[in-house]
Amino acid sequence: EPGEKFTYGLNTDLLGHLVERVSGLSLSEFFARRIFRPLGMTDTHFYLPDNQADRLVELYEEVNDSLLAHRNRPFADYPVQGAKKYYSGGAGLSSTALDYARFLQMLLNGGEYNGTQLLSRTTIALMTTNQIGDLEVWDRRNKFGLGFELTVEAARPHHPLSLGSYEWGGMYCTHFWVDPQEQLIGVLFTNVWPTTHWNIGEQFKNLTYQAIVE
Repeated sequence: EPGEKFTYGLNTDLLGHLVERVSGLSLSEFFARRIFRPLGMTDTHFYLPDNQADRLVELYEEVNDSLLAHRNRPFADYPVQGAKKYYSGGAGLSSTALDYARFLQMLLNGGEYNGTQLLSRTTIALMTTNQIGDLEVWDRRNKFGLGFELTVEAARPHHPLSLGSYEWGGMYCTHFWVDPQEQLIGVLFTNVWPTTHWNIGEQFKNLTYQAIVE
């Protein structure tokens, strides 16, 4: 029942469809016009253009403690194969670490990047405010806003992120976070699925914060 626990749903996918209905554009074109082009994210797409198909990196999987090219080719090749007509509000973009860093820098800057004001600082404040009350994000003791896991005091003993930091990840063991207190963003793309090393994201955070000096 609603309000009983934190779980995944189709909420963001429904929001993506609502954006399409209101804008009159496909979600792919809406993102390109309103987000990617203004921020200079030239390498971010639902499906790669033909002239960029050879830039898609290999997807790996763990097999007997070894990393091998993924045997399920639809999982590995979907950005360059198939009908290329499904635009999900909740998943499916392919990008580069640099492009995604631009997006995160915009959030850290209060909605502005390189002279483009994409969001208002009050919108980002709402997105990074607890929206789940007394519930917690799985077993991590954190809260959830509108699209982000939020670092709260109860979770501080488990990782070094400052209070008010926000984060999430992607299916292929990708990780990101934004730390307004330290004026810091972090991006880690590994392109492995499935993996027994999902905690590499936490290790990356620990190493990052150990490197901070006054």
